[in-house]
Amino acid sequence: MPTVLLVDDSPVVRRVLARRLESEGFDVREEGSAAAARGVDAASLDCAIIDVELADGFGGDVAAELRGRRPSLPIAFFTAGAGAPLVEQARAHGPVFTKPDVEAIVAWVTSAPAGAPQPPPTK
Repeated sequence: MPTVLLVDDSPVVRRVLARRLESEGFDVREEGSAAAARGVDAASLDCAIIDVELADGFGGDVAAELRGRRPSLPIAFFTAGAGAPLVEQARAHGPVFTKPDVEAIVAWVTSAPAGAPQPPPTK
């Protein structure tokens, strides 16, 4: 079963997205902070979904650390309203989706080949 790292400081967002991904057959590793996500073994993941703005850090920094340990890890981001500069910084690591577009995130995870970086979606 493919494993998805889901990082968001909102328990509600994590629960909704995790349940939806699990219904598609994914194993979801949930973390509520940048600090906790940094402790995850990147080799155990098939992809990651990270909130752009976390209470204790920037999702792009978490992505950079994960990619430092596993350069080919597919990573996507989601946000409820991060400013344009943060969104652009995150896009350097992967596509950015707008909350609560759960189905777009699920489609990305489902189509992301394990280990291959993904280009930003065309919207």
